[in-house]
Amino acid sequence: MKSKIVAGAVALVFSMHGLLATADADTNSDALADGLMTICADPYIYPSSTQGHPPGYDIEILEAIARASGYRSAQFWVNSGTIGGLGRALRNSIGKGFCDVFIGVAVDDRQIDELAEKDLVFTRPYMALAFVPVVQGPAADAKTFEDLKGIKIGVSRTTPMDGYLLMHGYEREIYQGNDRVMEGMVRGEVDAAMVWSPSLAIAHRDFADAEFHPISNYTPDPLFTWNIAMIVPRTDTKLKALVDNGLSQLLESGELQAIVEKYGVPYFSPVDNPDPMKYRTPD
Repeated sequence: MKSKIVAGAVALVFSMHGLLATADADTNSDALADGLMTICADPYIYPSSTQGHPPGYDIEILEAIARASGYRSAQFWVNSGTIGGLGRALRNSIGKGFCDVFIGVAVDDRQIDELAEKDLVFTRPYMALAFVPVVQGPAADAKTFEDLKGIKIGVSRTTPMDGYLLMHGYEREIYQGNDRVMEGMVRGEVDAAMVWSPSLAIAHRDFADAEFHPISNYTPDPLFTWNIAMIVPRTDTKLKALVDNGLSQLLESGELQAIVEKYGVPYFSPVDNPDPMKYRTPD
C-alpha cells in the first residue's frame, strides 16, 4: 500500500511539473525562434498591403522592424473582406499559427474582448487614419474644412462623414465608395471631397496627372479618426515588446511617417482619446 502511495505522489509531482512547464512556455512563446517573422496581410487593401510592388506601408513598416532586429520576413496572405470579416481572417491566420503579426487593424475597444477570446492583443498604435478634405480647381485655395461651406462636397454614402455633412448643412454629392468619390473629382463632377485617407493613395496611383490635393496642415476631428495597430499572440511577450519597441523607434526617427507618406497618404499621429461613439470603420 505504501509503495502505491509513494508512486502516486511521485507521479503527481511529475504531472504538476509538466503543467507548470507548459504554463511557463505559454507565457514565454517565441514565434521568431527560427529567425523568420511572418506577416499576416490582406492582399486586397492597398496601400496598407498588397502582393504587388510596392508592397504597402504596413508591410514596409514591419519589414523594417524585422530587418533592424536581425530577422528575415515573409507574408502569409489572408482575405479579411469575405464573410466573417476580420474575425474569420484572424482565426484562419494568426489564430492557427500560420503567421506572427497581423498588420493594419483599426483599434476599437470593443475588439479587445474578442481578441482576448482568441488569445491575441493589440500592439501600441502607430498611426491614425481619418476622413480628410481634398480640393482642386475653384476650391483649391481652401485652407480649412469650414471653407468648403457652400461648395458641393463628394462623399461616400452611409459613412460617418456622410451623416456629419448632412446634419451640418453641407451640400453633398453622394458616391458609392471612396474610390468613386475620387473618380468623380478627376472627372470634374466635384471640386471638393471628404474621403478616407488611404483612398488618396489609390487615386494618386490611378490618376497620376490629377491636380487634387488634401488641405494642408489639416487636423482631423477625433470623431472621424481611427487609431491603427498590429495584432500579436498574447502569450508571446517577446514578440510584442520587439514590435512595440520597433514602432517607437521608427516613429522617433521619422521613418514610419516617411514610409506612409510616400504612398500619398497623409500621416496622422494616434489620437490620445479616440471618440467612444464610433460605430464602424469606413467602407
